[in-house]
This record gives sequence, C-alpha cells and structure tokens, in this order.
Amino acid sequence: MFTLRQLEIFGAMAQSTRVIDVAEQLGMSPSAVSMAVRELEKELGDVLFERIGKRLMLNERGRYFFENSEEILERSQQLYEHFRADSSGGHLYIAASVTISNYLLPKWIGNFRSTHEQVRVSLKTANSTEVINMVREGICDLGFIEGHFSDGELVSESLMTDELVVVGNDPTLTERDYFIDELVRKRWILRERGSGTREIFLSHIAPIDKELNIDMEFENNEAIKGYLLNDRHALSCLPRISIVEELKEGKMFEARIKAHSFKREFRMVWRQEKKMSRIISDFKRYVSELKLS
Repeated sequence: MFTLRQLEIFGAMAQSTRVIDVAEQLGMSPSAVSMAVRELEKELGDVLFERIGKRLMLNERGRYFFENSEEILERSQQLYEHFRADSSGGHLYIAASVTISNYLLPKWIGNFRSTHEQVRVSLKTANSTEVINMVREGICDLGFIEGHFSDGELVSESLMTDELVVVGNDPTLTERDYFIDELVRKRWILRERGSGTREIFLSHIAPIDKELNIDMEFENNEAIKGYLLNDRHALSCLPRISIVEELKEGKMFEARIKAHSFKREFRMVWRQEKKMSRIISDFKRYVSELKLS
C-alpha cells in the first residue's frame, strides 16, 4: 500500500517534472525523490512516468493516477491544517457509576462544552467495579466512581462527599430514630452486586448485613425509586443526591439510623501511565476546580 508521503512526492513530481526542483521543494535529495517514485510504481505495479533525460513526464497511466490522487492529497492537507489549528478539539471517553452519571456529569459536561464546543464526549454508565476495569483497560480516558479503592495501575482524586440515606414511602418512618437491626426484616430493594452504593451500605452495617432481607436487586436508582413509591413496606439505601425532590415533595421519607453514618466519596480515576492530551487535562482540571466538597 502506498503512503501519503509517496503521494505527496508523486504530486509534486507530476506538476514539476524536474527531479532537482522537487527535491529542493520537499527538502530531499534528488536520489531520494527518484527512489520514492520507483517504489510507488513498484507498489502499483505500473509505470507512471516517461523518463526523458533528467525529467519525469506523466504517461497516460500517470495522468489517470494523478487525477484520482489530487482529492486525497487535498483532503489530507485540510485535515493536517485543521488538526494543527484546532489543538483543543477531540473526543473524550468517560465512564461513571450510575449516581454520578445521572445526577452530576450531565451538568459538568454541559458547562465544560459551553467553552469547548469542538469537544465531543461519550459517557458510559456502569457500576463502580466495571468503571475501574474500563479505565484500567484503556476503554475510557477518565472514570468516576463511588467509594475508596486500591489499584496500583490507577490514580484517583477525591471530588466530593455524598451521603446515603435509608428511605421508603411510609410516613411513619420519620416518627423516630431506628437501630438498623430493627429494620432487617423489611423488604429491602438494593442495587446490584458491584454497585458502590450497595457495597458501602452493607459494609457500614456489618455484620448485620448478613441478616438483611434483600428482596430484589435493581441496576439503577430510578428503578428502585419507582418501586418504592408503590410498596409501602419496602426500604432501600439511596444517595441523597438522587432523592432530593422526592423528600421535599413528601413522596418518600427518610428513616434516621442510629449509630451509623453512610457517607462515601465520589472519586475521579485515570491510568497512572496514561499520557494526558490537552482535552483530557482541561476536563480533569475543570472537574477538580469545582471544589464540590
């Protein structure tokens, strides 16, 4: 397969005919120009020039090839100039846990793109365990997870603290405070295994977590909220950020738990050895400077 460099030399040669002129134009030796032309002809399996003294004149096959290669050369030059001129453009791939993806990142990305319109962003939503794996494997540039983690290949930065709350749609939940063991026999609807929300809640109530009546597991907070609104005897532990409106409107009610505080960190993670492009660095700096504690 021929290269763009070979096409560039061929195009210059087709318009000049003098090897020495092309060599000076491209900063090459005349012998290097001649060799590049011969290699292109060998690659194509056809002769493109008639050699008349020190001149190379296009033959009929050469003229045909030149007519069809001009557009490729022109588009490659446009791409080169556009890329050099627009050093802040590109495509950013992000993976985030459900809570961060649903309630924080849309606003962050929207605000960032208001000053970086040329940047495209793809957001993948998964649980924290899956996000860490995607960052480690290079599937995404940055990951956003819930809770602590330890991984020698990744670096993380704490962004803010969030609180998990035990909720249901029974108004009597607000009448007093509870010990968690008083509620273990309720029907609990939790996130799936691997979810940061689930793991933090269960680890905080251990060893009582072994007694918890986990009735169902859902993959996102919105599904859990939808179910709780229709089952007064069910409970869940959800991020406060996800139920602000429901608590304010009296659609759901918080059960205050004695001796437990379900706090967790939201963290940004990236590969330790990843070379940061300008786009990634700009978005990472933007998020870091939000000071969301």
